[in-house]
Amino acid sequence: MNRIAWVIAIGYTSLALIGAGMYVTSIVKFVDNSETQLRFRAPTLENVTFTAIPGGWNISFRWRAEDPGRLPVRMAIFEWEVTIDNGTDSRSPLDLAKLGDEYHIRLGINLDRFTGPVVAAGGSRTLPWSVNETDPANVGKIARNPSDGRFTVVVTDGVVIYYVGDINERHSAFVQILTIVRA
Repeated sequence: MNRIAWVIAIGYTSLALIGAGMYVTSIVKFVDNSETQLRFRAPTLENVTFTAIPGGWNISFRWRAEDPGRLPVRMAIFEWEVTIDNGTDSRSPLDLAKLGDEYHIRLGINLDRFTGPVVAAGGSRTLPWSVNETDPANVGKIARNPSDGRFTVVVTDGVVIYYVGDINERHSAFVQILTIVRA
């Protein structure tokens, strides 16, 4: 075999190995991406804390985001709405007529796919937010339950827009609504 044929054979073998490596890598990435999309769920409201401030309340929300997949998830948009049940009204916190008269707040983040919070692959992350409510009309709607002195918070809406790994494809997940958290 002459030397040129030998160089050509080595070149084609190298290209075949590179192609096989790229094929395997793309298959693995596709499977990891699909698994992460399938298993990722929107964050859940873990805790709410009410702290009295002059003229109202500081309300702190702690959400937990978990990524059971094999690729990290970056949240670009995470918006949610909660209602704080007026504890002096004996109707169920989920009564639709009652929900319309109670304190509602819509909060969240709206960032791009490069700057949002990241949840590590196979990990979890706490997402804290707080707001000061001092408007007298709204402060009057926030009342503890007289039987136990606690607040009842109901998640009424929520969505997260996220990206998996470095793949330029947008996905959505919806927050479990009508979740009740006692604070």
